[in-house]
Amino acid sequence: MTRRESREKAIGLLFERSFDYERTPEEIMADAKEEREEKLSAFAKELFVRTDENMGDIDEKIARCADNWRIDRIGRVTLTILRLAACEIDFFPEIPIEISVNEALELARKFDDEKSVAFINGVLGKYAAGIEKPFAKQKPLSAEAEEDEPEENGDSEEVVSE
Repeated sequence: MTRRESREKAIGLLFERSFDYERTPEEIMADAKEEREEKLSAFAKELFVRTDENMGDIDEKIARCADNWRIDRIGRVTLTILRLAACEIDFFPEIPIEISVNEALELARKFDDEKSVAFINGVLGKYAAGIEKPFAKQKPLSAEAEEDEPEENGDSEEVVSE
């Protein structure tokens, strides 16, 4: 399962969770496996659980970045995508911010409408402003620098599978 497919699974779980806070995340994942025969990668599970565990902080930050929008006025699909991307930005230092934002925009194109793509891009741009990820591979300044730099952690393979 690719990371993009894992993100799609996590979006589905988070969306379901937004309707049902009575069940635990573990129960939601178990039901997805049993009732819908969904296969969940370790990455999808971790994204779902971490986003759920940190939802209060994530929502607070999203609210500060969403000019003139209260959390309860943001569409459920849009908010779910924002939450997932924000979780990646905050809690997955090995994933470059650009990938998290790009994947959120692709998810919005698939599950939401074009207006939400622009909204998500704006909110995540503010959300990620000033955040540095120490483990994310920096982009080289020129093509020459790229040839001289050894791959540190295999991010280029991850980008291909995205």
